[in-house]
Order: sequence, then C-alpha cells, then structure tokens
Amino acid sequence: MNAPFGHNRKASNAGGRMYAIVFDLDTATLEQTYPNQSWRNAYQDIRRVLEDRGFEWQQGSTYFGNENITAVDCVLAAQELKRTYQWFQPSVRDIRMLRIEENNDLGPALG
Repeated sequence: MNAPFGHNRKASNAGGRMYAIVFDLDTATLEQTYPNQSWRNAYQDIRRVLEDRGFEWQQGSTYFGNENITAVDCVLAAQELKRTYQWFQPSVRDIRMLRIEENNDLGPALG
C-alpha cells in the first residue's frame, strides 16, 4: 500500500525524502500569452500535467510528489510543462524543487 499524501507523514522513498515543485506565475504575462478564454485555466492545465506525473496539489502553486518521485522527476515535469505549453516559460516568475524531510500540519498548534 502506498504512503498517504498530505499532512503528517514522513517521506518514504529512498533516503527518507520527498520532493515538491513550487512556482509563481506572472499573471500579467499569462494574460497576454495564454491562448484560452480565461488565463486562470492555466493553473488547471498545469495541475493535469503534474498529477499525471505523480504529484498532488497541496495548496496554491505547490505540488508534492508521491513516494516514488525523485529530483530527476521534478526536472522532467518542469521540462514537460515547457514543452507542452508555449505560454508556460514566459509566464514563470519563479519555479523551484524542494526536498522535504517531514511534512507536519501545524493547524493543531493554533487551536
């Protein structure tokens, strides 16, 4: 059985790590370059590609990889986004790969 996604789990792949992709899009550029009616649909396009590659949307523009995702998979996912969508690279203000050792929900600390 695969490890669950989400909060309060330790990464279970080799080395006890999991990887994430986070990005920030320049929405003014996206408005100019996105070919469909609403540039906001770009986020759903990105989500489809990343989910197909084993990433799960966490929040905002943050996607956590499943237990099988490696650093190489993160690079390949970013390259696939560039190759699939002409608007992606010009619209990217920042894109990063994060290596995460643990993922703990701090919500209970607020209550």
